[in-house]
Amino acid sequence: MNDRVERSIQTFIKNLTGVEVEEIRRFIGEITSNKEFYKGLDEKRGSSSRRRFSSSGPSIGLTLGVVLYAVCRKVRPATVVETGVASGVSSSFILQSLEDNKSGALYSIDLPLWEREVGWIIPDYLRHRWHLIMGQSSDRLLPLLEKVGTIDVFLHDSEHSYENMLWEYQTAWSRLKKGGILLSHNIDANDAFSDFCQKVDSQSFVLTNLGGIIKGGLKVKECW
Repeated sequence: MNDRVERSIQTFIKNLTGVEVEEIRRFIGEITSNKEFYKGLDEKRGSSSRRRFSSSGPSIGLTLGVVLYAVCRKVRPATVVETGVASGVSSSFILQSLEDNKSGALYSIDLPLWEREVGWIIPDYLRHRWHLIMGQSSDRLLPLLEKVGTIDVFLHDSEHSYENMLWEYQTAWSRLKKGGILLSHNIDANDAFSDFCQKVDSQSFVLTNLGGIIKGGLKVKECW
């Protein structure tokens, strides 16, 4: 991870959580040096993979993963909800943060994949904190939120249509605790994220195509 990318990540995380740069660097160091974690991902990829999962590449996948890890390490959420899993790379970073926190659960919603099971790359040692709900978020998200109650972190990464993104934001926001964090991947797909932020009158923070907002309209340090 180069210095420019790391500085952008640090700024984004600090804006969302209020954590100081020194602690952010510690969190980034934790996840980028976790040999067990990357070994677990590589084992799931299998020996036929063209490349091993690297902690040093500049990909948006790693950037998103590091952000998710650091945010959840700082926030120490009891309940995280995400829509969209696919192979489960982002889910793995969230689950590793919960494992390092020694608390919390991740609830994920997604449709079946054609060739492999949803979340196939998630290391086995992290799966005890993972709850997968199969189906469309439009059908499954509200019942899930009614079941789990208040949530601490929400991540949208499912169908990126304007209607679905806006609906997911609105639905999750109603169950997000005060000071909780809403994150959305692929906010550049349409205007749903910016429109929602205006509607709830919350300042948004952006890192490439990842957006984040805090519920409550307070300074982050006053929320925890």
